[in-house]
Amino acid sequence: MITFDEAVKKANDYLENIGIPAVMTLQGRFSEGWFFCFQSRKYFETGNFSDQLTGNAPFIIDKDSGDIHTLGTAYPLEKYLKDYEDGKNNNNLL
Repeated sequence: MITFDEAVKKANDYLENIGIPAVMTLQGRFSEGWFFCFQSRKYFETGNFSDQLTGNAPFIIDKDSGDIHTLGTAYPLEKYLKDYEDGKNNNNLL
C-alpha cells in the first residue's frame, strides 16, 4: 500500500515524462487510490486555447500496487473511477 505523498510523487514523475511541460489541475481520493488531471503549462502561461492539450486523459494511482492507470476522455471522470472500483472488486472475488 502506498501513501498519498508517494502517489503525488509518482504523479509528478509521470507528468515529467509525457513529453510536454504539464501541471496538475485536479487531484483527489477515491476508494481504490488517487486520481489526477492535468493540462499544459503553456496554456496556463498564455491563456491561448490553442495551447491546451487535447485527449489528456486523467490517470489514477492504485493505492495497493502503486500502478498508474490512464483513464479515458469520452465519459465523466466519475464513471471511470466507478468502473475501476467495480473491476478491482470483481477481480478480488475470484
